[in-house]
Order: sequence, then C-alpha cells, then structure tokens
Amino acid sequence: MFAKERLRIVVGGFLGLTPGGGVVWDYVQWPVGFAQLGHDVIYVEDTCLWPIYQEGAAVDCTPNVSRVRNVMAAFGLESSWAYRDEVSGKCFGLSLEQLQEFCRSADLFVNISCSTFLRDEYRAIPVRALVDTDPMFTQIQYCNEVSFTSEKSGMREMFAGHTHYFTFGENIGQPDCRVPDCGVKWHSTRQPICLSHWDATPIPKQSASAFTTLMNWTAARDLVFEGDTWGQKNVSLMRFLDLPQVIDGINLAVAVSQTSGTPFPADLFRDHGWTVLSPEQCAPDWRSYRSFLSESFGEFSVAKQTYDKARTGWFSCRSACYLASGRPVVAQETGWSAYIPAGRGLLTFHDMEGARAALRAIADSPEVHAKAARELAEEYFAIEKVLPAMLSDLGSTS
Repeated sequence: MFAKERLRIVVGGFLGLTPGGGVVWDYVQWPVGFAQLGHDVIYVEDTCLWPIYQEGAAVDCTPNVSRVRNVMAAFGLESSWAYRDEVSGKCFGLSLEQLQEFCRSADLFVNISCSTFLRDEYRAIPVRALVDTDPMFTQIQYCNEVSFTSEKSGMREMFAGHTHYFTFGENIGQPDCRVPDCGVKWHSTRQPICLSHWDATPIPKQSASAFTTLMNWTAARDLVFEGDTWGQKNVSLMRFLDLPQVIDGINLAVAVSQTSGTPFPADLFRDHGWTVLSPEQCAPDWRSYRSFLSESFGEFSVAKQTYDKARTGWFSCRSACYLASGRPVVAQETGWSAYIPAGRGLLTFHDMEGARAALRAIADSPEVHAKAARELAEEYFAIEKVLPAMLSDLGSTS
C-alpha cells in the first residue's frame, strides 16, 4: 500500500473536547506512537462540535485549545497540532494553510472514534482509516442512521468517506458476536500504549490501597436496535453492588463521572461498601490520571452492557494503561479473552462469584500478577506491536 517507510500521517481525535485525564491518554498515544516509530505526524481536532464539557460559556474554545496545546507540548509535538473551532471558524496551533498543506502531501488519515468531520482536505488523503473505539454503538448508529457527533455528518456518510475500517471489537465476525458488519471489512486493533510514558512501579500494599477504576455512569442515551435496548455501565455495575460485602479485606473504589441520564446513586454504593471518588479530584488531568493508576492496587472494571451483550471483544483503553503501570486488572468479559490471555496479571469475570474469585487470586499473589500485567502490556498493547500491525493491515483490501 505504502511506497515509502516514513509516512506523513494525520490523526484526528477528541483530545481537547473533554477535560478528563483519561481522555488525553486515549488519543495522544496515537500521534505520539506514530512519531516514535519515525513517521511525520500531526494531530487535528476538527469535530464540528461546539466546545462543551467545561465550566463557563459553552461558546469559548479557549480551555479546549489550551488543553491540546499543553498536552502536545508535553509530549514533544508542540508544532504538530491543529484545533479547528466550530464557533469562530478559526484554526489554532497550525494555521489553516499549514494544515491544508500537510494534508496535500499526507499518506494516511487516521480518524479515531469517528471524531473528525471529513472536509475535502481529509478526503483527498489517499488512505483513510476509521477507528471504531465504541463497537456496537457505532454500528447501531450506522444502521439507525443517527450520530452522537457532528450533525453535519451522519454515520453512513462517515463510513463512506474512509477506505479502511478498524475496531476495538476484536470478536466482530464470529458466530457469537451480534455486531453487524455494516457492509465493510473490519480489521481488529487495540489501544496503542507508549510504554516509555508508563513506569511499572512496585505494587502498593493492599491494606493501604484499593482496586480502582474511573468510569462514566451513563455516557450517552441507551440505543434501541432489533427490538433490544443497548445500555451503559450503569446497568453493568448495579449487578455488582454487593461485591464489597463478599470480599473481606479487599478494598474497592470507583471514580464516577456523570454526563447524562439518571444520576449515579453514590450513597447507595457507599452503603454497600464501595469507596466513591470524584474523577475531578483524583484524576483531573493526564499526569494525575497516571499517578492515580500507579497508586492503585489494581483495577476492577465492568464493561458497558452493550459491549457484553453483543459479545464485541472490546477491551478498555484505561485497562491497558493499568497493565502498563504494572497493575493487575480484573475486567468483565466481553469476548476479549479469546484474543488477550486471561489468568495472570489480567483476569476476567462474568458474575459475582467470578469477580470475587479473580480479586482474591490477585490479592493472594500481588507481585506475581503485577509482573505479568506489565508483560501483557508489552506483548499486546505496545505501540511497536499495535501500530505496525495496523499499517500492515492497510496494505490489504478495504
């Protein structure tokens, strides 16, 4: 597909849209990873969405632009980003002329999370890869002809503007998976982790730490498809409300954000033994997010009901970062264990008993599982594994 080794790559994402520290890691590791592999990269944020999820006037993009500027500078890409503001029409970072000039000579456009509105300059890039990080939700939007993002572009138009399709739903195409293929060939991929930015520090004592996670209670409205309702993490976590009461001596903490729907019942969870944290206090930016993970004993995390119900094979970007920190992970099964081995450093569960047993296994041998966690990150999520595999898949038929 590519006639040269050093590519010019445009990566689109949502880095500046939301203030959470985890969001930064979800998107920044793509351009940083491609750059570390020797490619010429720029990051562009061009969502055609108004600047939201922030304090103050919702028409002012200053905090969003500042976030992108500071993050890109911290990762050595201070001259390699552009933010296009829907309200003012202005382009920050690179000038509009500089952005368009880069696009004219670009080899590859990588559209993470269907984030970027496909203007003519992006459509003119010869290879355009859509990365579905929200499997089943993305495909339902396609089938129902709706979109969570820009009103200027529906999901079907978004699909049509790309030449290749990647997904975190590694189980798509298997008999037990309910995700429709929407008429395209899906290549599986994972969150790339820049391991040089994650230190595997010694695991803390269980008595002074906790299995933690950060999550949205309801990130968006439920969807209806083929007569079923497809829900969020609120449905999943309620199934494990009583978990702290069956794992004496093991602490569970959850940091919950609220973006829509019925409020998170924090007092109910506290009454059942959970420690409830505020993401805005424990992980407000990308540095504190990384520290929060490394100070944890490990992660206990449910998946969105839809990921489980559809047997997507989805695995969390956040959980991959826990592994990179040398922190064991207990993650709800979505079909991912057919592709990433579970048992040491990373354990899976379906029900309350499975969750209890997994947590106890890690608590009984924490150093063994911590070492295995980092090894899993190196083998299955390192940029040196994930991104070259993607580039190889781009040489196949779309």
